[in-house]
Amino acid sequence: MTRLRAFAIHLIASAIVVLAFLGVMLFVWYPTPYFETDGGWTVLRILAGVDVVLGPLLTLIVFKPGKPGLKFDMSCIVLAQLGALIYGGTIIYQQRPAFVVFGVDRFTSVSASEVEFDKLKYPELQRVAGIGPLLAQSRPPDDPKLRQELLLGVVLEGKKDLEFRAELYEPYRPDLAQLRARSIDLSKIAALDAGAKQAIDGFIANKGGRLGDYLYLPLKGKNKDIVMVLSPTDGMPVGFISISPWIEDYRGSAPAPSTPPAPTAPQPPPTPSGNPSAATNG
Repeated sequence: MTRLRAFAIHLIASAIVVLAFLGVMLFVWYPTPYFETDGGWTVLRILAGVDVVLGPLLTLIVFKPGKPGLKFDMSCIVLAQLGALIYGGTIIYQQRPAFVVFGVDRFTSVSASEVEFDKLKYPELQRVAGIGPLLAQSRPPDDPKLRQELLLGVVLEGKKDLEFRAELYEPYRPDLAQLRARSIDLSKIAALDAGAKQAIDGFIANKGGRLGDYLYLPLKGKNKDIVMVLSPTDGMPVGFISISPWIEDYRGSAPAPSTPPAPTAPQPPPTPSGNPSAATNG
């Protein structure tokens, strides 16, 4: 076997492994839109660099037909690749979004490493495996004293906020009145930014209906915040718009083009002041 052939075989095998891993990420651990919001590509890029680029390059450098110790060298390269794959895969799995938690006025993507699973109280939130994150909601304690302690802990001591307290998680039961009151006015964002307007118009064209037919709340991710679109009838997610939900982010953006006003009919020149009949007198 020649050096180039060994390199090509190693490259193809490594690419197949990484593509299979990418499929698991995209369709099981980080389904749309969480690959974008939670930075799945950041770790995968490093993993792909080690497995698809570095491994085959080492083969190209080391491989020489008949070389003493070639099997040992190749075994070390493959083991290093497997170690990188297992290590990177473990990190990616631990950082996968396990819950999307509604609290007060937004949804927050919470990674598995941030959840204390042993503190979950509801059996429906205690699944072992599944596709994508579970929807949940987190509410402050009913006891005013505990609520005040929680607030002071967050503000003064930097403790976990509601969305990261597994003991407060409940199955998601939408309060439609609350969701309507917290819904983002996307028309304001569309008026401030041409790119956002295009994304909003594209979503409405794809889903049908009008802008006012849906509810819009922020979805906070580790790497990016976007807009989660909810049904106004049951409060469940129906899609996402990949734009910032925070109107402050659009200050200074290029405004969306507006329709120019219709031209008005020309007005007759004003009558000269003084004698109204001056224009007719000789």
